[in-house]
Amino acid sequence: MALRQAGNDRANVNFAITITASCSAIDAEAKVEEHAFVFTKYRLGDNVMKKGILILSTVFLLGVIAMSVGRNDPTPPKPATVAVAPVASEDFKISVEATPISQYEVSLNVKTNIPLPIEVMASISIKGQDPKDTYIGVSQRVKLTSPEQTVNLDGKSENLPSGEYLAEVTFYPKWGAESGSAEAKHISAEIIGQADVTLSGSGASKTQTDAQNIAQKWVMLNVDIGMPWNEGQFVAKLGKFSKSASDLNLHDAYYFEGADMTIIVSRVKNTVALWRMGRATK
Repeated sequence: MALRQAGNDRANVNFAITITASCSAIDAEAKVEEHAFVFTKYRLGDNVMKKGILILSTVFLLGVIAMSVGRNDPTPPKPATVAVAPVASEDFKISVEATPISQYEVSLNVKTNIPLPIEVMASISIKGQDPKDTYIGVSQRVKLTSPEQTVNLDGKSENLPSGEYLAEVTFYPKWGAESGSAEAKHISAEIIGQADVTLSGSGASKTQTDAQNIAQKWVMLNVDIGMPWNEGQFVAKLGKFSKSASDLNLHDAYYFEGADMTIIVSRVKNTVALWRMGRATK
């Protein structure tokens, strides 16, 4: 009886141990599965996070590239330009008042409403000239910087003859507004201001001056140093002369009043040594 009870007790103990071992194994397996789930969940979350970071990094990089391309664009948009319409030349005027201030010099009072600054050609020319005649007058390129401006022209160096002259101030579209305003640059026709003026000048007439210009032109084109001296030929072309000794040794000076020129001739060689404008001895 005692032995049977002991066997039963041992069997119960073994069963309990088996149950306990089985529970422990089940719990262990459950814990392993739980840890495996947590690890798997962590791995999945980590992958999701990595993918999210990768996507954000890619978006940021594309944004930087887009900004860089925008900054380095070699062809930025051009600013809008405002077209300037052609300006009617009749809208602008030049007026001139001419006053003689010496026998050769004229003062021009110039007024204009052309947008400034501009450049003009100011001139005084004797009236009645033929296009083929040698020009009698003076001209000067002038910059106008105010609506009213004074310009002086001096014809002493040209020995202008006495007579009636035409004073002109002309705006030429081709070059008059090169450094001027856009409005002036769109003027398409010449603009001219004119006035009459009388000069006492040299005392010679226009006819005399024309003849003198023709004679001087002949000398300049035909008389060379060393050419033979032919008195009759020179008188025919230049008119009467007055003769004097030259400062050059063994030379004579022939002054032709009609041409206002002097021809210096070698006595020894009977050749032209040189010619001078005006009266001269060397």
